Amino acid sequence: MRLIVQTGPGTVELNYMWLPTWIGMNTSVKQEIEEAISPLLVGKDMSEETLEIAHEAVLDFLDKKYKGLEGLRDYLDAVKFVGS
Repeated sequence: MRLIVQTGPGTVELNYMWLPTWIGMNTSVKQEIEEAISPLLVGKDMSEETLEIAHEAVLDFLDKKYKGLEGLRDYLDAVKFVGS
């Protein structure tokens, strides 16, 4: 599982249900994430590699935004080890 999931042909979505509530329910942060990573995805094939790049981009964004929160990146990256 990743923080960005494909929901249809050429369509991806932030997997906000796997984020901590204070991030996943924050509409403005979700919008900031979308604005930050959409240039990486528009026009790209939604391959495993592209989805992994998007996952990493979300991690980078949140790590930078909440840089004082030690361990947040590792906590969020752990989602990729959850099977679907």
